[in-house]
Amino acid sequence: MLKSCCFAAAMIAAASGPAFAANDCGSAPLAPAIPGTSDLSGKTVEAGRAEVVDTYHQVKIYQAALKPFRACLLAAASGDKASIADAQAKPDKDSKSKIAALQQEMDDMQKAYDKTVDTETQVATDFNNLHTAQCVKDTDPKICPKKP
Repeated sequence: MLKSCCFAAAMIAAASGPAFAANDCGSAPLAPAIPGTSDLSGKTVEAGRAEVVDTYHQVKIYQAALKPFRACLLAAASGDKASIADAQAKPDKDSKSKIAALQQEMDDMQKAYDKTVDTETQVATDFNNLHTAQCVKDTDPKICPKKP
């Protein structure tokens, strides 16, 4: 599970790279590797709790890094929309190719944005599964306020 999460994050980063050649957003933040529920087996309750808390902090750092990245994508897309409107208002011999290039860039940015949403959703699901598995044996109300 851990290897698949790391592999998925690396693939997303590699696939997103070319999409950012035309803007300054950089590459998407790398998702943290979320331990699988099997990683908790054989650990003491305290060790499992520490792993869940550490993973929680990693997820929050990742989500915080996503905010400026997504804001940059949205701002770049807004700029591209304005450039398209300008090119349509004042057409010249290069307008069609400029508009096509800008639309492709916007499509690439939308795909990158969508990938961050998909990855964040998977990270949240994996963390929830880890947390739920820990709460089966953990009685600390700060970690597991409701028993599953």
